[in-house]
Amino acid sequence: MTQITPPRKPPEHGDRLLECEIALEAPLRLLVDDAVVAGWAPREVFAALRSIVGNQRQAYGADPDPADDPNWITATSQII
Repeated sequence: MTQITPPRKPPEHGDRLLECEIALEAPLRLLVDDAVVAGWAPREVFAALRSIVGNQRQAYGADPDPADDPNWITATSQII
C-alpha cells in the first residue's frame, strides 16, 4: 500500500490544501508513471483520473464514509 503523509496542520489552517497536495503528489506521479509504462498514453491517464476524481467526489458527497455501509463492505470483499 502507498504511504501517504498524514496532515500536520488543523483543518482550518490556510496551508492545509497545499500540505495535502504535497502528500499526494509523489504517489500520484508513481501511479501515472506505472500507467504510462503499461502502455497508456499520458492524455488517456489524465482523462481517466479526471473522470475517477469526479466520480469519487460525487460518491463521497452522497456518502462521506462508505465503510459504514454494509453493502460497500460486501461489494469490496467480493473484489478482493
